Amino acid sequence: MLKEDEILETLNNGYKIIQKQNGYKYGTDTILLSNFFISNLQGKNLKTLDIGTGNGILPVLLYTNDKIAEIVAVDIQKENIERANKALEINNISEKIKFVCVDIKKSTIKNYFDVVISNPPYMEMNGKKINENEHRKISRHEIELSLKDFIISAKKSLKPIGKFCFIHRTHRLAEIITELEANKFCVSKIIFIYSSNNKSSMMYIEALKGKKAKLEVDSYFIVNEDDYK
Repeated sequence: MLKEDEILETLNNGYKIIQKQNGYKYGTDTILLSNFFISNLQGKNLKTLDIGTGNGILPVLLYTNDKIAEIVAVDIQKENIERANKALEINNISEKIKFVCVDIKKSTIKNYFDVVISNPPYMEMNGKKINENEHRKISRHEIELSLKDFIISAKKSLKPIGKFCFIHRTHRLAEIITELEANKFCVSKIIFIYSSNNKSSMMYIEALKGKKAKLEVDSYFIVNEDDYK
């Protein structure tokens, strides 16, 4: 079932995913996003959208959460969706998860989801040459999805009252808040993630659509990065 450039990996929850050997692979950020998302999740029968699902790891990690009734996960790269669907077959967890190959900017689904979750491309396009293969370039850089379009797409997909949860680079915080506020989101939570050198390069953000809340700011220190692989 696996192609020559694919490998099968087992997650801590026992489920398996398929990775492209020479492509973009999930990292600590994805696992932390899942953990923060689950620990802050409220409500029931939640319809959830995963933007830029990659190999489908987030839906697989979230599958057993009883607060989530439906997960639609989209990605613009066809090969990612193919690997994600293979993972559903391997794990026999096809119910409540649907993978779709689509450019989220062109999605026709509006005002449908309770929650949007994402580990989006972090790196802005600055005119410099990108020395990476196509799979890594699209996954890591804002080639197909800029920060502005990412936030607009989340707003469009959410119900009139909904939550937007994602992880991003700390140095882009000011830009992110500006774009969120321009799209009428209220930033409700920021968790700065610190690595072993006591510097924060990542952060987890929650923003609300159609609702106000006081901003909560917290810190999380990674003790052992191997625990998140």
